[in-house]
Amino acid sequence: MTSSAPFPSQLARLTALLLAGLTAASLVAQEPKAKAAKRNPAELPAAVEPSALNVAPGFKVELIYTVPKDEQGSWVALTPDNKGRLIAADQYGSLYRITPPALGSSTGAKVEQLAATLPAIPDVADFEPVPTPKRAQSAAGKPPAIGAHGLLYANDSLYVMVDEVPGKQGLWRLRDTKGTDQFDEIKFLRHMKGSGEHGPHALVLGPDGKSIYFANGNHTDLPARMEKSRAVRWDEDHLLPRMWDARGHAKNKFAPGGYVGRTDFDGKSVELFALGFRNQYDIAFDQNGELFTYDSDMEWDQGSPWYMPTRINHVVDAGDYGWRSGAGRWPAYYADSLPAVIDIGPGCPTGTVFGTGAKFPAKYQRALYACDWTYGTLYAIHLTPDGATYRGEKEEFITGKPLPLTDLIIHPTDGAMYFTVGGRRTQAALYRVTYTGTESTAPAKALPLTPQAELRRKLETLHAEGTGPDAIATLWPHLSNPDRFVRFAARAALERQRPENWASRALNEKNPQAAIEAIIALARVGEKFYQPRLIEALSRLDFFAQPAERQLPLLRAWQLVFTRTGKPDAATCAALAKKFDPLFPHADRLVNRELVSLLIFLDSPTVVAKAVPLLSVSEAVGTAPEEQASKSLLARNDNYGKVVNSVSDSRSDRQQIMMAYNLRNATVGWTPKLRVEFFSWFARTATWKGGNSFSGFIQNIRTETLANVPDAAERAALNALSKPAAANFSAGALTPKGPGRDYSVADATALLQGQLTGRNFAQGKGLFAATACMVCHRFNNEGGGVGPDLSGAGNRYSVKDLMENILEPSKVISDQYDSQQFDLADGNTLVGRVVGEENGELLIMSNPFAPDEKTRVKSADIKSRKTYPVSMMPPGLINALNPEELKDLTAYILSGGNPQDKMFAK
Repeated sequence: MTSSAPFPSQLARLTALLLAGLTAASLVAQEPKAKAAKRNPAELPAAVEPSALNVAPGFKVELIYTVPKDEQGSWVALTPDNKGRLIAADQYGSLYRITPPALGSSTGAKVEQLAATLPAIPDVADFEPVPTPKRAQSAAGKPPAIGAHGLLYANDSLYVMVDEVPGKQGLWRLRDTKGTDQFDEIKFLRHMKGSGEHGPHALVLGPDGKSIYFANGNHTDLPARMEKSRAVRWDEDHLLPRMWDARGHAKNKFAPGGYVGRTDFDGKSVELFALGFRNQYDIAFDQNGELFTYDSDMEWDQGSPWYMPTRINHVVDAGDYGWRSGAGRWPAYYADSLPAVIDIGPGCPTGTVFGTGAKFPAKYQRALYACDWTYGTLYAIHLTPDGATYRGEKEEFITGKPLPLTDLIIHPTDGAMYFTVGGRRTQAALYRVTYTGTESTAPAKALPLTPQAELRRKLETLHAEGTGPDAIATLWPHLSNPDRFVRFAARAALERQRPENWASRALNEKNPQAAIEAIIALARVGEKFYQPRLIEALSRLDFFAQPAERQLPLLRAWQLVFTRTGKPDAATCAALAKKFDPLFPHADRLVNRELVSLLIFLDSPTVVAKAVPLLSVSEAVGTAPEEQASKSLLARNDNYGKVVNSVSDSRSDRQQIMMAYNLRNATVGWTPKLRVEFFSWFARTATWKGGNSFSGFIQNIRTETLANVPDAAERAALNALSKPAAANFSAGALTPKGPGRDYSVADATALLQGQLTGRNFAQGKGLFAATACMVCHRFNNEGGGVGPDLSGAGNRYSVKDLMENILEPSKVISDQYDSQQFDLADGNTLVGRVVGEENGELLIMSNPFAPDEKTRVKSADIKSRKTYPVSMMPPGLINALNPEELKDLTAYILSGGNPQDKMFAK
């Protein structure tokens, strides 16, 4: 067992805090308190008033309905039915039908709960129930009726993607066969093996009006009886061993990751359309039938070179968008994946829709609307054709605090936009957006497709199964097309063909661009016996003779030859290392990343001596996308100046991290001096900040490199040289003055609602550390990572929602932060969170105040494991605070740590 407990002063403060105010809590969370029988007026639902929202000029927002969440839950999905009504889904419960008031009035919405209840699943051979923890129970403690993440009304049916109901996840169809305006026929169509926030999600109608497209997150397996696939032979394709997430998230989750599929109205045939997403919740078609999504980031990776911000993707036929788990996330420049239309920044993507049919000005009819749950922002993405794809410009269409956006639609009759807020049991509501300006709202025609887009779509028809070899002649000229999306479509079509029909042409291709694409295709789908000829063909391409934009694809082609056909013999590796050694180091930092991994793979004797000094070379400030993303995050908390002023001492250097990440695999060329220089680098990373997993990744690089040091004495000395200091989350903490009280949600809400003015910023910040918030939660890239990041809490939580999360933490537990109960063969039981796996042992963290302390349990000794329904967060951590202290702490959290927030104005 390894141990790294809090500092003594910090531990003493936590102990005193618990003894002073937590009579019902301990370091292991207790069962939630029973609900009070009567409803306090302070507990009545309250949604943000439209007057408190920032809205694009000329538009008006109306609050149509505030959801009583104790009865109707928290709404996350929305669809219009065939009579102009709306159907909404509670994340953990039932379906509701809403008749909105006519335009001109915001009152009188009619809301009724639908009587639909899912029957037992029929005996389907491929069905494997996915357990869902207690979070999926309704607010009243009853099993959920539906638990949907996706809704679509089409073909006189309501299609429902069930996610949160144990053993019933998948696609269902509901019909009214008796004309009673109720769904009496409920049929299970297709199993989706996934559950929770990365499970099966949204449904949309295909452009042909006859198919359904669906978006599934990266914890959802492909359907077991998937009949077709547009993409072929995807894989992980890492030249050097990938490092899994430092906190164990998505370990052993492999490609395709999140994906888009499509099926017919009866669910008889399912086809994989595109892959490589992390967790795209929704998808949307424009007027031309082009598909787009808003994919999520892995926020725990912030600060690392593999971090990708949330982004808008143009989802094309057979596209791969590069998500691979842990540090294996492909960079956007890989030739066998596709880049984003626009990077958005940190956030939590939810619903998307195009403005088609809206009674808005033309610009807004053509816009893609994308919801960010975390930061309460509805973006309007304005797309401009760019060759065979698009480039995007983002506009903050609507923002609010709190405004946890979940889904939105354009009403087919009244032309208004309707959106919902809610999710994770936060306060839900339904809003309507209309245009009140003077511009014309006449229906806007679709922008014409560019010739490159038309060509891409023509080539995509060759992705269908059964396409004959005559397609080779059609696609081949386009392997050298200057447009990346056209080349991708041509290569995907080539991979559909039998390699023996085109391998010789690929290996003898004279056009460098076409040769690179053809060799990538042959490496991906050909047999291993092609390796010598692939190496020969690539060796004919002079690296220096290629323009800059072709050098990275050429290096990727070399990588794919080895990831797919294996490592060559020692003589071949030595010859190739001699070929590539003169290229490194290169003037281009991205080329350097790919060269260093290739040379380490080939056992270059010189690469270590040339790469280690690069750990002292800093990349230019402002070049890292995650730095820009961090600025964007804090800017939305009105705290932009803080990050700008701290860049010089807290900004991680992605290039140095990537060098160290690759060097951890090098076994040739080390000297004692180089090792000392390498391990000295870790001290320079001490002030660098990032997401929950950032420091863990750095330490795992250190640990894995140490394991390759053969001499035990040298290894011990290097370990001492590079060992990190224990984190001190108690810096600046204040001891609560009290006297505290046993707060209930109702009491705390009544105390805080509308009274957060004239607060003390310094005291709020000190109490954030004192109440152990900083130990377990990230806040503006600081703090622990046991619980959710609180940086954007003010954008998604009302005062009541925040108090519920603090005082009743077991009421809703995100599946990213839940714990498990392990029943062991020796009769003992262990409760904790799996944070790693090594050599057949699980590493389990059971004390949130000592997250580095882990218990090792052999997998073979575990009789059973199941989700534990109690949060690791003790209830009542604020009970040691007096009312004024609680106000200061709450203001600090809701402000995003911004001392200029109006809550602190005197």
